[in-house]
Amino acid sequence: MEFDTPATRFRLPPLTLQPIVENAVKYGINPEAAPLLIRVVSRETAEGFEITVTDNGPGFDERDFLRPDDREPHMALNNIRERLTMMCSGTLSVERREEGGSAVTIRIPGR
Repeated sequence: MEFDTPATRFRLPPLTLQPIVENAVKYGINPEAAPLLIRVVSRETAEGFEITVTDNGPGFDERDFLRPDDREPHMALNNIRERLTMMCSGTLSVERREEGGSAVTIRIPGR
């Protein structure tokens, strides 16, 4: 685990980061691959704040949310997305990283 969190003057709904990190561990760990690295980064942007959780696991992205045969791992992310929208007009995006793994990015408007 690595943390790079210089921006901290924002509020997130409860249980926002914990299930994202938990998913990174659950679906990113592979005993036959390199050790799993999860990184949490926060930064202030012109629009507000951005919090990103990345990992070096096998990766998945938004298209994986559409698979009807594997809904369980994405239910938590969908719930987080809904709470972010309702509670702080935030957004959540998921993408596969070119270098491997996934990136989950939360954007919170305002300063």
